[in-house]
Amino acid sequence: MKKIALFMAIAIAAIACNPEEKIVPEVTVNTDEATLVIPTDGGDVQVVFDANVEWTAALKDAAAADWCTITPSNGAAGANSIKVIALENKTNDNRTATIVITAQTAKAEVTVTQLQKDALVLSGEKTFEVSADGGQVKFSVNHNLAIEAKADADWLTQVGTRAMQTSEITFDVAANEGAARTGKITITAGDLKEEVTVNQAAWVPVFEVSPAEDQWIAVEGGSVSITVNANVEYTVTTDENDWLTVSNDGGVYTFTASANESFDYRSTGVYVTPKDEAYAESAKAFYVFQNGRASKLWAKHPAIDFEGYDASQQVKLAKYGDYILLANTTKIYVLDPLDGSLANTIEVPAGMAAQNVLVDDAGNVLFGADALDGAGNVTLYYVADPFNPAPEELISWNAGNYYCVGAGNIRVKGNVKDDAVITAVVTDGAGGACLAWEVVDGVIGDWKWTNPPYTNWNVPSLCFAPLGSAMTDGFLYIGYGGDYNLQYTNEFVPGGGTAWSATYVTGSSWMENYNCIATAEWNGNKYAAIVAGCHFNYDAADVILLNINNPAAAEHVYTHHGDGDADWDWEAGVNPNWTGLGTYSDVLLVPTDDTLLMVYVDSNYGAMACVAIK
Repeated sequence: MKKIALFMAIAIAAIACNPEEKIVPEVTVNTDEATLVIPTDGGDVQVVFDANVEWTAALKDAAAADWCTITPSNGAAGANSIKVIALENKTNDNRTATIVITAQTAKAEVTVTQLQKDALVLSGEKTFEVSADGGQVKFSVNHNLAIEAKADADWLTQVGTRAMQTSEITFDVAANEGAARTGKITITAGDLKEEVTVNQAAWVPVFEVSPAEDQWIAVEGGSVSITVNANVEYTVTTDENDWLTVSNDGGVYTFTASANESFDYRSTGVYVTPKDEAYAESAKAFYVFQNGRASKLWAKHPAIDFEGYDASQQVKLAKYGDYILLANTTKIYVLDPLDGSLANTIEVPAGMAAQNVLVDDAGNVLFGADALDGAGNVTLYYVADPFNPAPEELISWNAGNYYCVGAGNIRVKGNVKDDAVITAVVTDGAGGACLAWEVVDGVIGDWKWTNPPYTNWNVPSLCFAPLGSAMTDGFLYIGYGGDYNLQYTNEFVPGGGTAWSATYVTGSSWMENYNCIATAEWNGNKYAAIVAGCHFNYDAADVILLNINNPAAAEHVYTHHGDGDADWDWEAGVNPNWTGLGTYSDVLLVPTDDTLLMVYVDSNYGAMACVAIK
């Protein structure tokens, strides 16, 4: 019994593992009917097909058997072919035979044509649509007579023909530069005729440049590209330059620049111009710019961007920790130097004014007021934490000590808790003066004065700045008046007698206002920055960077031209950025590992910006 059970199990398993596969019958004809044409004299053609089961073939119309036979009439599954044989056609009509291939439940039909005694048959399309760009049309003609093809338009040109029973005829279609048009191609064979129609679209001028706008390349060098899609002839040219190369790859124009070693940006005009003046209005012009080692990092409009900012009040800039301080007399705005965004706002303690906010070289924060009316005190306070100010008075100087219109614009160099020099200016009155306090071992000495190279009646129009933590390190001076030049001295003679010399000639005259100086060491060099503000609404501030390794002979490095007049409305004769609230400005140099940041504010134009110098 065990042996019988085992045998039955094996038998059942064998049956389960070898089920009979169910095949769906299919027939696929692989021959194009357009080629199944037998000439008048008789002959044969091959019909190629695939069948996945056994098949049979027969004529659909029994009457066709009078002139047509097929062989073989049956066969096995796989790739197959049958031959269709026709006798001579002595009639004046084409005749056809339909062959039915049957593979069980699957069927396929194919029709064979035999030409009439005099035959001309056009296979496929008789009408062609061609674009304005032109091209080719091709069609096949079955015939048993000599044929001729002619076009009724000179923009249709026959390429050639093959002397076969089936002739492929090709015509070139010329480009169309006008309205839509239609041409006829007539094929004749004796008295027989066929026609082909060629419709060609109208020519529409295309002239597209993308992008057709100013392009910028980084200071390190690189490429920008534009694409020109046009069916009219054109040129791509640039202004004469020696730094930009142009290449073309199928209408894609690439502009490549090497590294820009200068501080200033450079630019060249690019002009994409149709050669035909009829399309002159389509011409495109733009600039390719390349940043220099100095480029604007960000820009702000303080009166718009910072709540409570008053452009009529004096301003000061300082660096505190990772932030920039923008002082506006009653408020101090704390800004991110990377993007100018507002991080915090500090309220100046009630009853105090901060025309001056300073951070010395050791990070000590100082603030104080000017004596703007020729009376009162020039005051300077120390605060350990500017976010929670608890002022500690350092200096209080009464304007009555020196007959003047005003006094202030305080500057500092060094460490007020160790060694430092603090300066201020005195305007007009008794001829103006430069004030200085020297700090030695944390002790602030008595105030001293000396003569300025020239003076002015307004504190925000003069600046006197120390170059180091000792009086012997020298000083810089600039203002609105005199020769308008940056002056230098390496001595401070108390009571007057100081000799000044022009270390940098600004070339300015009556309209430029200078009231700030910033100094810093970066990348092994000493730098100074000054701002040329303007008293009038047709010239924005310029920020000038100087190398002062030799302070007696400053070297120009870079001038950043403010863009306050970018929105000037020449028709209306106004500049919407102009505030006219006072020529208050300041500048700050912030060294980093690989970049020197030059931050400035210009109140007359309500502008503030940060320039990054690589």
